[in-house]
Amino acid sequence: MRALRLALADLRREPAFTLCSVLALAAVIAPLILLAGLRAGVIAGLKEDLAASPRAREIVNTTNRALDDAWFTSLRARPDVGFLVARTRLLAATGSLESRANPGAAIRVEVLPTGPGDPLLPGLPPPAEGQAVLTASAAQRLAVAPGDPLRFRVVRTVGSAREVLGMDLTVAAIAPPAAGARDAIFADPAMGRRVQDFTDDRAADAGPRTAEGFRLHARRLEDVPTLVAALREQNIETASRAEDVAALLALDRNLNAAVAVIAAVGGAGFILGLAAALWASVERKRRTLSLLRLMGMRRLTLVMIPVWQSLAFALLGTAAGAAIAQGAAMLVNRLSLLGAADGRALARIGLVEIGAAAALSALAAILAAAVAARRAAAVDPAEGLRDA
Repeated sequence: MRALRLALADLRREPAFTLCSVLALAAVIAPLILLAGLRAGVIAGLKEDLAASPRAREIVNTTNRALDDAWFTSLRARPDVGFLVARTRLLAATGSLESRANPGAAIRVEVLPTGPGDPLLPGLPPPAEGQAVLTASAAQRLAVAPGDPLRFRVVRTVGSAREVLGMDLTVAAIAPPAAGARDAIFADPAMGRRVQDFTDDRAADAGPRTAEGFRLHARRLEDVPTLVAALREQNIETASRAEDVAALLALDRNLNAAVAVIAAVGGAGFILGLAAALWASVERKRRTLSLLRLMGMRRLTLVMIPVWQSLAFALLGTAAGAAIAQGAAMLVNRLSLLGAADGRALARIGLVEIGAAAALSALAAILAAAVAARRAAAVDPAEGLRDA
């Protein structure tokens, strides 16, 4: 602690040198913090745009495939899978739906399987047997609300005869608009299988069955490209937002690389400048340092004086740079051309950005102090004796 007290006292004795060193670091660190805040704001904004739609993590098969239970068990065990449910052949589970209160005004709907944790139905329990969750479009066209009775029908032709499969349903809930714009109902997977079996004239106990498709949601946005690639290796073609997510991840990597390069260049300049300033400070105080050595001060104490001074510069410079960067970020976020019009901050400077800047500046300060510390350690007590 003795070295720290001496270092701070020396900085107070030379306010001009202290101020110039702090401002020099602030001039380097402020643009870096602002650039990191811009990167965080841009990436966070793009992620929010994607995450706002639950379909951003959705992956659907575009061709029918025979998929058995073992395949679903294997895929469901992957850590990047957030939701998976088997579905019928594409467009096979469709029928007419009408309100029991207004018979005759039927609409064509698709039966979509659902289950616990369906991302398209956040906060809604999965419908039980005899229940259905309607998309907002279907509910509006039928003018129904939760609890209202429905009638679902599928018609098939066998020879010259027409056969009808009818089901009485109850509106369990109305899906949020983000669940889809088309007319559809979410129901227990068994309902979709029953509709397909009726359409195909297949007996319910006609041996082992397979699913022709699936509804799949990745656990995170970053998992979408990985899952699409894994399915492509199995020759399963899909439709997803994988390209958008991949572009976002590439932009994040590029911005990180740009920030790292600029930080390296700026840090190198700061290290050289501060190292030269500390070296010059030690040279100016050689006689004082030698007298301190002559009076019995340990070499380690002398070595730590420029180190503590350098760390003080780093702390004060980071604080000043963060204040400047925050002011610049507020100005950037007020410019309507840069995104303030939609209420979203383009530059987001938080504790992560400031903490990273403080850590890097402290490391740079220690490296800059190494040369001056070595010079201080080489001070000969005899110099003080000659000047006594």
